[in-house]
Amino acid sequence: MVSLRDIFYLLWLSKKRKAKNMNIATIKDSILISDFLAREGFKPVRQTGGQLAYKAPYRIDGDPSLVVNDKKGMWYDHGEGIGGKIIDLAMKIYNTNDVEFTVNRINQLYDNVPLEKIPSRNDLEQREQRKLHDIVRVKPLGNNFAISAYLESRGVLEEAIKSQRVVEVYYDHINDQGNRKRYFGAGWKNDSGGYDVRSKYAKICINQKDMLYMEGKSGRTNVFEGMTNFLSALKEKAVTMSDTNVVLNTLSLSKKAIEKIKVDQPKEINLFLDNGQGGDKFTQLFKESFPTLIDRRNLYNGFGDYNEKVMDDMQKKSLSYGR
Repeated sequence: MVSLRDIFYLLWLSKKRKAKNMNIATIKDSILISDFLAREGFKPVRQTGGQLAYKAPYRIDGDPSLVVNDKKGMWYDHGEGIGGKIIDLAMKIYNTNDVEFTVNRINQLYDNVPLEKIPSRNDLEQREQRKLHDIVRVKPLGNNFAISAYLESRGVLEEAIKSQRVVEVYYDHINDQGNRKRYFGAGWKNDSGGYDVRSKYAKICINQKDMLYMEGKSGRTNVFEGMTNFLSALKEKAVTMSDTNVVLNTLSLSKKAIEKIKVDQPKEINLFLDNGQGGDKFTQLFKESFPTLIDRRNLYNGFGDYNEKVMDDMQKKSLSYGR
């Protein structure tokens, strides 16, 4: 006999599967372009009438030239003179012509989100534009034990302090009723003034998403997907603060980083992306622009990224001390 609990579980599982198995038509009908961009960490610079203006996330864009019309489900890039629907935009952001790859990436982005919970054009008139997070204050590292403990657990506390780029970020989460709840995490300010914030429980971007481009004078440029990987390379002396170090914060900013690096024309380029399909794909993208770049993933073979290797080394060292 099927219990009531089993029925609720099957209903929950069905909703989960619906979100995981969206096809092209469902994505176009069920997802607002602005919601897709927000989940990728990109926020509009301004809103005029029913249109949202963004800085194009796939290239260097001094002025917000990417315009999104959620009611029509269309976007247009005035800088490049092209436009289309959500799939077309996602393919540009992910820098691919592979539709299946793009659909899978979008499904991963909306994993565990039932379709009825995804903002759509059908309920656009009732949807209120609201701010989800509000930064309350920013402090130097060392004031909050939990934040320091988180960085220590990743093996990069000392490097975070030395870098002078990582800070304590205190922010409020604002729910649908406007109620606020205070949170905090380790964060770093990107080139557009937004903050990527990490803690044991959260991984978010507050305000505008962008890369962090830390210019140096050594003539060497190092590119990382995330901050903890940069700090891990710093810990192992694979890079220095005298180098130009680039933290993408998201692989979708790779093209923008490539354009910036082309302007700088460094003598040496080192790439420290993740091991796996995404890292392979974007490493190839960088190689197309910089054939002589050095793929440094050999430094953390067998691990998903550089920080996983550092954490594993730290754990092994701890176990050896305990013998």
